Amino acid sequence: MLYPVGLLDRQNEPPDTIMESVGVNGMTANIILYKSLEALALLLGATSVLLITRLPAWGQGTETTPLNLQSLYPPAADWLLPATPSRETPPPPPLLGPTQSSDSAEGLKGEGLERGISQQRPNSPTQPQRPELENIEEELEEEPDFAIVPFPRYSSIKGIHGTVDLILTNLGENDQTLDLRLEGGERTIGAVLRYTDPWLESGPSDSGYQVRLFNTRSPEPQFLEGDREVNLIHDHQAWVDRLGGSFSFYQPVTPTGVVLSAGASYQRVAIRNSAFTSRLYASDRLGNPLTLSEQGLDTLVTLNLGLLQDRRNSNEWPTQGYRFQLATEQSIPVGSADLLFNRLSASFTQFVPFQNQTFVFNLQGGTILGDVPPYQAFNLGGSDSVRGYQDGEIGTGQSYIQGTVEYRFPLIEDLNLPYSSALGGTVFADFASDLGSADSVFGEPGEVRNKPGKGFGLGLGVRLLTDFGPVRLEFAVSDQQDLSAIFKIGERF
Repeated sequence: MLYPVGLLDRQNEPPDTIMESVGVNGMTANIILYKSLEALALLLGATSVLLITRLPAWGQGTETTPLNLQSLYPPAADWLLPATPSRETPPPPPLLGPTQSSDSAEGLKGEGLERGISQQRPNSPTQPQRPELENIEEELEEEPDFAIVPFPRYSSIKGIHGTVDLILTNLGENDQTLDLRLEGGERTIGAVLRYTDPWLESGPSDSGYQVRLFNTRSPEPQFLEGDREVNLIHDHQAWVDRLGGSFSFYQPVTPTGVVLSAGASYQRVAIRNSAFTSRLYASDRLGNPLTLSEQGLDTLVTLNLGLLQDRRNSNEWPTQGYRFQLATEQSIPVGSADLLFNRLSASFTQFVPFQNQTFVFNLQGGTILGDVPPYQAFNLGGSDSVRGYQDGEIGTGQSYIQGTVEYRFPLIEDLNLPYSSALGGTVFADFASDLGSADSVFGEPGEVRNKPGKGFGLGLGVRLLTDFGPVRLEFAVSDQQDLSAIFKIGERF
């Protein structure tokens, strides 16, 4: 593992009009806190590994469940992470319509058709059943299929917008998939091209890979929300422009479903004030830096390594088993920003059945060692963090810890509706904290905007199992007495 060489020279930066400098005692306290957070992240990862071997995995099977490539990577730039082809997803309906599975982090992570990359696995007899392909071999003999999947959306970050997926499946002898996603709207524009070769040709131990090219522009939560609004000069919002590509290689390593992922990515990250402009911004209207380079343009090259074990009995309506994720991302210092950091993150989710109900427990956390550019920091709050808050409203930190407890129960187990087969309810509680690390992020976007740094939310909702994945409608209230309604397609854990 590479370690940081120190923060950039900040002598030439404009004076910080909001935060005061700290003395020697304050610097010592920050160093102690920084080392404590590093130890906490490593302890969390080790504890999660121990849980896999020691905790009872209620009802886990001997086969693997389909996984998604985005689950193998850390939460930075979540909206860039792709969905992956699945053997469990039925063909789109004849009419063009929404067949999306997840709309996490107000962006592209997990969107598109929910698709796994391991062998097809039937649901448990106690699970609501949905249409499945009869077998893998028959589909692999089909001619290539083309689908156009439009989907309207709304978010507090991007406003009214929509996506269109142009999907070509059943390519080659190994069912490769080519997917072009176009996104546009009130505060977003972008395109992501993905080519996926799954490991279905010979067996579940074969490797697979995915190649992505992307160019997206939109505001991001790091520079929004909070009690204080801080924008660019002339009060324009900061748009993050990401242009680049990545390669991901994944390999099953054990019969119990442990998957190893490795890859590399390149991004050119620029800060702009709108979708169609060539102008760059290195700081906000108060002089707080938005990029590590003085030009407002950073080059980000990373090497990624991930480990995942998915022992859930279903990837769309799980009631038992567990899911464990561990990831690290190492930057390579190139370009004017000379970025050097290492990101560590871990997550463990346990599904505990109780009669025909399910308790869900999730614990996750992470830390970043080195120079943390604000657009790569951890965002807390939102529909995939603490419900009741907007995306990034709780905090933007160098480290974080987050937990969720859910109680899920059936309402109608045999729902006789088109494209729908079951209806359930849920009651949940979320909590997250940046562990006091907001002032460690370069430019201190969370501190500048007076984000609280920790928060919790309570709520309830309904879950509908459809041919396109689970659909969630949730209502939550935060500890700040803010109410929010959440509509999602796809499982959260």
